[in-house]
Amino acid sequence: MEHRVGTVDELRAEGCRVVDVGGRRIGVLSVGDDFFAVHDRCPHRGAPVCEGIVGGTLVTSAPHEYVYGRHDRVLRCPWHGWEFDLDTGRSLLEPDRVGVKVYEVTVRDGIVVLHT
Repeated sequence: MEHRVGTVDELRAEGCRVVDVGGRRIGVLSVGDDFFAVHDRCPHRGAPVCEGIVGGTLVTSAPHEYVYGRHDRVLRCPWHGWEFDLDTGRSLLEPDRVGVKVYEVTVRDGIVVLHT
């Protein structure tokens, strides 16, 4: 099913727009040139995860090295800092067990379209 979320310019200006689709809150995030959509509920304690920040995180590196990576591909929950991969929705801490649902987003004639 397709849902028109708004224009590209509107979403770029807002950064994130949360829409209700059949009783589910889905956040559509504008990050650089890309759009992502995630279920707006953290699996940890139910926080509105889309109110969190998008950034990067520390990535695997040699002992005593701290390497920042995954820039603009990690959504961090505003309540307890749980991190989720924007591409897959999987938790960075427990990817095999925890995640948020992600949805496809496309752009057609300047309109952002959410696919559920």
